[in-house]
Amino acid sequence: MRIAWILLIQFFVGITCHGQNTIGLPRIINYSTEDFKAANQSWDIQQDDHGIMYFANNSGLLSFDGNHWRLYPLPNKTIVRSIYIGPDHKIYVGGQGEFGYFEPDINGSLKYISLKKLVPKTYSQFADIWDIEPMGESLFFRTNDKIFELNNQNIRVFPSDSEWRYLKRVNGKLIAQDKERGLLEFKNQAWQPLCKEPFNLNLVSGMIPLGQDSVLISTFKDGLFILVNDSAYPKKTSIDENLKKSLVYTMAKINQDEFAIGTTSDGVIILNNEGNMIQKISRTEELQTSNVLCLYLDHDQNLWTGLNRGISFIAYNSAIKYIRPNKTNDLSGYTTVIFNDSLYIATSDGAYVAPVSKQHKDLSFSKTDFTRIKNSSGQVWSIDVINQQLLMGYNDGAFTIRGQTAYPIIQGDGYWLFKPTSAVLPSKEILAGTYTGLTSLNFSNNTFTSNGKIKGSNESLRFLVIDNNNDIWSSHPYRGVFRIRLLPGQNNSEAELLTSKDGLPSDLGNYVFKIKNRIVFATEKGVYEYDRATKRFVPSEFLTPIFKTMEIRYLKEDEEGNIWFCTNNKVGFVNFISKNGQSTFNLTYLPELTGQTLAGSENIYPFNKQNIFIGSENGIIHINYEKYRSKKPELNAYLSNVKAIGKEDSTIFGGYLPLGQKTFKKSSANLPAEYNSFHFEYSSPAYGLQKNIEYSYQLKGYDMEWSEWSAKTEKDYTNLPAGKYTFQLKAQDNLGNESAIDSYSFSVLPPWYQTTWAKIISLLLISFLLYLFYKIQQKKFERQLIKFEEEQRRLKELHQLKVEKNEKEIIKLQNEKLANEVRFKNRELADANLHLVERADALTRVKDELQHLYKKTNNNHDVKKTLQLVNDIEKNNANWEQFVSHFDEVNNDFLKKLKAKFPKLSKTDLKVCAYLQLNLSSKEIAQLMNISVRGVEIGRYRLRKKLNLETEQNLNDFLSGVT
Repeated sequence: MRIAWILLIQFFVGITCHGQNTIGLPRIINYSTEDFKAANQSWDIQQDDHGIMYFANNSGLLSFDGNHWRLYPLPNKTIVRSIYIGPDHKIYVGGQGEFGYFEPDINGSLKYISLKKLVPKTYSQFADIWDIEPMGESLFFRTNDKIFELNNQNIRVFPSDSEWRYLKRVNGKLIAQDKERGLLEFKNQAWQPLCKEPFNLNLVSGMIPLGQDSVLISTFKDGLFILVNDSAYPKKTSIDENLKKSLVYTMAKINQDEFAIGTTSDGVIILNNEGNMIQKISRTEELQTSNVLCLYLDHDQNLWTGLNRGISFIAYNSAIKYIRPNKTNDLSGYTTVIFNDSLYIATSDGAYVAPVSKQHKDLSFSKTDFTRIKNSSGQVWSIDVINQQLLMGYNDGAFTIRGQTAYPIIQGDGYWLFKPTSAVLPSKEILAGTYTGLTSLNFSNNTFTSNGKIKGSNESLRFLVIDNNNDIWSSHPYRGVFRIRLLPGQNNSEAELLTSKDGLPSDLGNYVFKIKNRIVFATEKGVYEYDRATKRFVPSEFLTPIFKTMEIRYLKEDEEGNIWFCTNNKVGFVNFISKNGQSTFNLTYLPELTGQTLAGSENIYPFNKQNIFIGSENGIIHINYEKYRSKKPELNAYLSNVKAIGKEDSTIFGGYLPLGQKTFKKSSANLPAEYNSFHFEYSSPAYGLQKNIEYSYQLKGYDMEWSEWSAKTEKDYTNLPAGKYTFQLKAQDNLGNESAIDSYSFSVLPPWYQTTWAKIISLLLISFLLYLFYKIQQKKFERQLIKFEEEQRRLKELHQLKVEKNEKEIIKLQNEKLANEVRFKNRELADANLHLVERADALTRVKDELQHLYKKTNNNHDVKKTLQLVNDIEKNNANWEQFVSHFDEVNNDFLKKLKAKFPKLSKTDLKVCAYLQLNLSSKEIAQLMNISVRGVEIGRYRLRKKLNLETEQNLNDFLSGVT
């Protein structure tokens, strides 16, 4: 009964479903061979626990971490057909005539271990390994003629008599397709038939679970089937004929309600469980090619496709979709509006409309086709809903749109936009900005008619806002801002041009908008408002704290009060929140949209929080704001490569981590001193958000603080000093979500001359050299001391000699002085004696004369008295003792010493000796002694005898030596 019910549902589904695509298509990132530097074809895709993607490529195993591609060829350089990542984190691969696994080595680099050596020699020759599937503790590898079972390093072989076509583990069962026997299940260590009837006419290309007891099977060219218990039934879909023509090559489950089919000629087709097509992504939708070889749903529920030419990423789960009203022609999208359950888009070549389904809150999932509105060929600048009707600003006039046709109101001039003059609808008068100024439309009887041009302004008015005082503000991007007042009377106005002289930062780049019921002006230096009191433009008190001096080109407020903005080809939004009773704001950019808006014609249409439409260079961008804000995928930052740079580059960490390990712990990370420069590569495996992610890093031990956030995914350090370092990395997205910190620690060893042993040896050597230097200096000092002492002694001796010499000189001088004095005294004594002798002679003569006179005078008494007086004088002069006393005083007691030494000397002898000591001649002596010269000679002779002198001995010398 249940099977009949399933078939009945499928029958009606097949009748009612249709093949329309959704209007919103996910973002597609195409990677070509120029990106990943490998072969075109990829046959299988897997993702590990850390988010790294792996591709079975014709050139080998290909990995991708979001920023860096790496290729790992097999030993025989063969094609890799299949991949399986086991719970042991080993990456099992199957190639042509080869299979094995990759695992990280001690440095985190992948190394290959071949399992072919475990295959029995009888079965060692085999072709491609197409499938790898786990079951229990075993791992199964399928070739066309064999299935290998790997269990505990042992391999058992299951050959086929015909051909093994497919292998898949699904709903806890390991199912294989044999060409002759059909579907088989591995049970009780053997392959047993699964279906009552052999399922051998259809080549199976995919299997996914459909509930707990059903399996959805795709075949290469016979459509889809449902396997329930032991029976298989065709599954009807809305595209059965297309599936048979386009050939189904692979299939992947997306969620409980949807699955994806990869075809060889029609790209990727998304179906729901009822068989209705949700979406198709092919070459038309900008997939690189429509020939799909494999599909994989990653951890973030986005699709990866291995193609016949390249690899493509489909951001299926992204909140951002792209709407192209014309699939065959890329059109710029200017404005968007939803009216009467239809989506209208003004483009560079006409206006387009498509009905949207209310059953989808996210209107991008509406399955419909766009139709170009009649009479709208060419530039359509705007579509505005006014008085519950659509007005179209067109390159050739103003039109009203009814249904799928545009009807002219007035033609001949280009119209930018329309603004009702009254906030109470319906407004009877509508202003229109045109290429040549303002015009007015009248609304009555549910019809728009032209009131003609309003005089007073001839400028192109593309931006119009009406304030609460009924002043019309219009900005001109190249001239300034116009304030226009409508004057009483028929279509008349006055316009005032306000420029930088009125407070605007510049005459260029000014745009007027209405935000929070304020008239604001987006400028090159922030947002300004007009102060009526001062009649000048001033920075907006409300918006300046948000945008500061940022160049703003577009502003739009949504129904929740968020402000959407455009600046320098970037799009962002400001949402206001309340914290602790205080209002604050978050400013968020959407990096995915950078460079995609129309410069100068920016437009954002926030219909509701599930549907934000943004004009772009290629159609319209749709954002599910609610999903975008609420989606917080786990953000991770990983070091993918660390190189030490010295004489040669050396990879010290290859980026691959063992299962469950968040950071790499290296057993030895000590690097020699010559490897003191490092290159770090890092990434975050958030593949649909790469433009949203920025990184910050810090090298502990070198950097004092974390770096500024940057989109760069590489960092270099050069000439690091010896020490221990830890490179830390973290990532954040544009919503402020921050990852955990990934780190890698290493040490740079000091050069040999800075090692501990070298320092000890150097210290000992220095100590020894210092000691040796000390000893040498000590010896030198001792020698210098000895030399100094000798020199001192010599100087002392010289000094002593000089002193002695000086003393001798002094003594000599004194002696000479004394001798001179003695000579002088002796000379005086001699002179005195001579004088005495002369006086004695004179007295003698006087005495003789007196005696003669006395005789002549006959004894005259007076003469006698005079003679007596002369005798007395003569007696006084002969006083010897007085002479001796004076002589010894002068001559160092000469006579006393001589008398003491020679006591036999007479007084006469002493007189002779004294006169000789005075160096008197014999004649002088004779006079002093009143004897003849002969008597003196005789006296000398006698004296020599008494002195016992030898004949040759000089008497004077002898006498000189007495003292």
